[in-house]
Amino acid sequence: MNNNDHLNQIYRSNNILDEKILCVIRKIKRDNFVPESYKSFSYSDISIPLESTVHMLTPSCEARILQEMEFHKNDNVLVVGNGSGHLTECLSCLTNSVSAYECNDSMYQFGKKNLDTHSKNRHKIYLYNENIFNSLEKISKYTKIIFTCSIKSYDSIIDYLGENSKTFIFLWQDRSPYSTGIVIDKTRNGYTVNKNIVTSQTDLIVEV
Repeated sequence: MNNNDHLNQIYRSNNILDEKILCVIRKIKRDNFVPESYKSFSYSDISIPLESTVHMLTPSCEARILQEMEFHKNDNVLVVGNGSGHLTECLSCLTNSVSAYECNDSMYQFGKKNLDTHSKNRHKIYLYNENIFNSLEKISKYTKIIFTCSIKSYDSIIDYLGENSKTFIFLWQDRSPYSTGIVIDKTRNGYTVNKNIVTSQTDLIVEV
């Protein structure tokens, strides 16, 4: 069984059936974004360590986020927590532009090197070695936002979200190594929250 066949089984078992998403994932070599010592696990559905406190999202988790967020070619996307750059590269194939923030210096360099070397859409990707939680007003201009880190509450983020935006957030679960993904749809009339999209091992906890 080749890598794509293995991942296809994983995606089907997780009800990830959007062919547009699957096509993008298939054409991007995941092992180009994985640390050398873990390349043999690149296509396994596990959280691969990048550093002691940072893990890659699993293939099924990334695919679930991509499917649930319903990306379009005119979307300008914000990624908070670029990590290895793999999710950012997937997004660059689906949208108009991707701005990816990474506050961890070594992770920023790792992700930048991966994207500089392997991205087919590098001209659409803007990387920032900054902590966007220090300037949340910046997020209002994006139509789609993904927080790959865990946060304890989304209450203070809501006011900064732009009208007609969609945001994915991992919410930290007390006394659990896993966080729960939610999607927030913001409109002129308020917002709705779609809960329990996916669960994932996420280590970085941000209090906002």
